[in-house]
Amino acid sequence: MERDHWDELFDEMYFRSYSLRFDDAESTEEAFAAVRLAGIEPPAEILDAPTGFGRHAVPLAQAGYRVTGLDRSPVQLDEARRRSGDAEWPRWVEGDFRELAFEDGSFDAVLNLFTAIGYRGEEGDRQMLAEFLRVLRPGAALVIETLHRDRLMSIFQQRGWEHAEGGAIVAEERRWDPVAGEVDTDHILIADGARRTMNFRLRVYTATELSKLLAELGFDQIGCFGDYDEGPLSRDTRLVVRARAPSV
Repeated sequence: MERDHWDELFDEMYFRSYSLRFDDAESTEEAFAAVRLAGIEPPAEILDAPTGFGRHAVPLAQAGYRVTGLDRSPVQLDEARRRSGDAEWPRWVEGDFRELAFEDGSFDAVLNLFTAIGYRGEEGDRQMLAEFLRVLRPGAALVIETLHRDRLMSIFQQRGWEHAEGGAIVAEERRWDPVAGEVDTDHILIADGARRTMNFRLRVYTATELSKLLAELGFDQIGCFGDYDEGPLSRDTRLVVRARAPSV
């Protein structure tokens, strides 16, 4: 798998920048809420992609789900393996979500959580979502949780900073393009006396745009919600989408 500039962001830099944001109890709650929305129970087979360091995959596997966690980042997967120990599940796979190395109809659900969409533009998302559809069993659900455009417009800040792991500081400068639906970000990590900078553009969809994309690819029963309990979507909520592979 050929590495690209995104891999720099999602290796050590991402983990160092964002690890303090993730509470284990909240991650576990999100994971179980996502599988409830998907309508599955153990020992259903789940693809968590991208899985990061397995913060959703590990508690689901501990509850009896057969989880495969896929990510491009070997750094993230090493941390996932550390967290899961020698347990049979989850199974960790390094790979690209745009070219999944799984047979058609391999999974009872696919989870794509915490704004894991939009980083490689609409074409990259189209390829990824088409692969998710291919590996889902008939009637099985894809669950997406992400930032959406209406929410971003209400909270957008041009600049911001926060503390990160080990006394590091994360600073960002952002530029919003409302026509392209993209936010361009200079992400700066200051840690251990060094400064690292990464620039990236994120495609942020409206619920309408994302639903249309899923429908064009062949998904059925597409629902957009403000939370995992099917609450109403608004600019004050994030976007949760459930879409199903067509039933035979």
